[in-house]
Amino acid sequence: MTEFILGGGKGTIVTDPQGILRLTWTPGSIVEADGATEAVLAVQRLSGKEMRPLLVALTDVHLAAGARRIFLETRFVAAVALVGATVVDRVVAAALQRKRKCPQAFFTSTVVAVEWLEGLPAPEGAEGIPA
Repeated sequence: MTEFILGGGKGTIVTDPQGILRLTWTPGSIVEADGATEAVLAVQRLSGKEMRPLLVALTDVHLAAGARRIFLETRFVAAVALVGATVVDRVVAAALQRKRKCPQAFFTSTVVAVEWLEGLPAPEGAEGIPA
């Protein structure tokens, strides 16, 4: 399994056995535009030309305005499950959910988030890729 370490250790991204990309930001991290760009590029490297589902663990993470802009302006996944633990995490997730053209939802449970991602239909052109 290939793992990318992002932002000098602020986060990691891997593909799990079900084909779901898992982006985990280290609690307490501040993600700037360069970290967001690095995450998008890592997703693209792991996915190739396929649109895969993405689970993002963002508990106690601050996304700078530039990072939010990068994530909002770039369509690079089939669906996004945002997982957090606090009201602040929910607010951060809400900022990432605006103007997105793919299914997305906020969860407080990783298990429930994975079940939701697995239950979505496969995106067009993604035959054989779990949704």
